[in-house]
Amino acid sequence: MIDEKPIFEFEAEKMVYNSSDDIVAGSGTAEDVLNKIPMVTVDQDGEVSLRGNPNVKILLNGRPNRQEGDVDNIPASLIDKVEIITSPSAKYDPEGMAGIINIVLKKGKYEGFNGSIKVNGKHNDFNSVDDMNGFTVYSNYKQDKFNLYSSFSLNNRMRVQKGYRRLKVDDNYECGYCYNYNFDSEGDRFGNSINLGADYYINESLNLNIDLIYKNHYKTKYNNQFYLHDGTQPYNAPGKAEQSLENEDEGNYHFDTYIELLKSYDNPDKEIFVSITHDIGTDSEYESIITDSTFIDEFGSDTEIDFNYKFPLNDKSKLEIGYDGRFTKSDEEMKLGISGSDWTFSALNTFNYNRSIHGFFGEYQYQLNEKFSIMPSFRIEFVDKEINFNISDSSSSGISTSTYVE
Repeated sequence: MIDEKPIFEFEAEKMVYNSSDDIVAGSGTAEDVLNKIPMVTVDQDGEVSLRGNPNVKILLNGRPNRQEGDVDNIPASLIDKVEIITSPSAKYDPEGMAGIINIVLKKGKYEGFNGSIKVNGKHNDFNSVDDMNGFTVYSNYKQDKFNLYSSFSLNNRMRVQKGYRRLKVDDNYECGYCYNYNFDSEGDRFGNSINLGADYYINESLNLNIDLIYKNHYKTKYNNQFYLHDGTQPYNAPGKAEQSLENEDEGNYHFDTYIELLKSYDNPDKEIFVSITHDIGTDSEYESIITDSTFIDEFGSDTEIDFNYKFPLNDKSKLEIGYDGRFTKSDEEMKLGISGSDWTFSALNTFNYNRSIHGFFGEYQYQLNEKFSIMPSFRIEFVDKEINFNISDSSSSGISTSTYVE
């Protein structure tokens, strides 16, 4: 007899959506999965909001997702469950004040070799499967002492949005008139990822996990806005159009290395957990609006160290203590240019950011009855930051300035 988990589960601090048990949630990407969860929305640009607030922290297997807010490159077929934490305790860092969304990926549970291949496509009024498609290949091999798993996924998503807006100016003005705005946008987003991982069971209670993830992603988005008006208005001629372009470089990537050591006990409330994560990646973007253009090149790295120890005090209470270290380094260069009929202006901004955070926390949970529990907690952080910012600009007149901030 096999017990089936409910689609939604509710625990003391979170709601859990078991997407792997929802037959309609197996195609598309993580955006499609999140849109099925109450309180969670994903807009046309892929921004995730929780209860209408976009200030949400996205975790992947309990680790920060470096592409904040961008979950379009995670295939839905690899998601086991999604945890929605609306009131994070001191165990979590204070980022994402609206709450935390933790996307947990699948791991093999059965002996021997198993795998799957999934292909998806979509069709709507604007695009069809040739522009909206993807596939995922997943494999797993498990024996007594080890578990090997891997996946490769590719997703192509085209989005089209059209709209109309009418603005009427009060007739009390001498020249009453209306503005009509027709706008449309078309965005093409592409992403692929490769995941290689292994679990080694040192003994019955000690497990070592090593996980490697490589992601490549880019997008192109065109925005058009057409100004049409009734009456006379010298600034905007009838039919005047403005077009903007947003583009991400095809070479953008993120490479994540994760090592975890887990010591478990017969009592599920007792556990020792240690992990180290190191992530590097590049983000290159280009944006233009009429005669304005901006180039941004960023290279960054993040290292995280986590230690958790939780243990029961009695049948109704348990305590968890831990440390998490967050070490971030980012180097960014931004080039911008503006031009008019008889002038030009350009600038170069360089930005270097280094931050170290040492966080210590404690969390106590007491079960009052089957439905209620209390969870007081505390957190102490020591933060060190170093910021270097340099600006240089020039114009067609030959004047240039430079500013340096540390």
